Amino acid sequence: MKLHRWSVGDGVLETGGLCCAIGNFDGVHKGHQALIGRARSTARARGLPLAVICFSPHPRRYFQPSQPPFLLMDNHTKIKMLAEQQADMVIEITFDAKLQMMGPEEFVRDVLHQALDVRHLFAGADFAFGKGRSGTMELLQEYGQPLGMEVEALSLVLGEGADIITSTAIRTALQTPDLERAGALLGRVPILSGIVAQGDKRGRELNFPTANIALQDCIAPAFGVYAIKAGLEREDGTERMLAGVANIGRRPTVNDRGILAEAHLFDFAEDIYGQRLNLYLHRFMRAEQKFDGLEALTTQIAKDVARARDILAA
Repeated sequence: MKLHRWSVGDGVLETGGLCCAIGNFDGVHKGHQALIGRARSTARARGLPLAVICFSPHPRRYFQPSQPPFLLMDNHTKIKMLAEQQADMVIEITFDAKLQMMGPEEFVRDVLHQALDVRHLFAGADFAFGKGRSGTMELLQEYGQPLGMEVEALSLVLGEGADIITSTAIRTALQTPDLERAGALLGRVPILSGIVAQGDKRGRELNFPTANIALQDCIAPAFGVYAIKAGLEREDGTERMLAGVANIGRRPTVNDRGILAEAHLFDFAEDIYGQRLNLYLHRFMRAEQKFDGLEALTTQIAKDVARARDILAA
């Protein structure tokens, strides 16, 4: 799969004509998967490459830079999951002042048609674009038709119990926490991903060494302890799978170094600083709490490890 980063002013991207799905695709959830699936079927039937068009940074971050973290996954993980949806390419459009000021008709004509050569476009029924989000799917169809661009709007996919699948609903489920609901909406186990960073080695002193990752601009699930599977990512994108337990939060007993995911990997003692670790959240075990001292904390960690082993073994 090819990744193209394109900004207004970059000129024509030689694509040869595309069938596309467009959106933010935060989480690449079941609704996104259905949208991309429709685009993929059409692309294969018409002999066109399948492209997924998304925006970077997320428009919500661009307009509200001081807003707390909200993304369901980092960009590396999103690109990887879009590749798993069999996209031939991902086109990441830079969301900046130039794009912000583009009217809907200009965006369709200059970006989608002239620069990217989009022949068939799929988007969610609520997709909005152009200056002030004034572009609707109806306008997209109106402006695209004379340019030879077919546009299809898809209704939001309904989950079990007639729930509308949205990134917002998944964020709520993660912070409840309701991992079962989040997983049902995502179509997979919730994941946190990041680069393993140097910590204060407190876990090693307690005989429970941890691999620490910062969540950056990703939303934190409910603070607490989780039974996890961890994928240590290789250079080719494949993973070496490990079992473990993770604390997500601020470590109130020791010190507050900001929000971290600290994963203790069972029967594992290798140096993995600087490597990417993907944490798959299988079960929420307990809320984060402050203990009276390191001895009480160590005793509880031992209990958490034993329980997580049982959960994952089952």
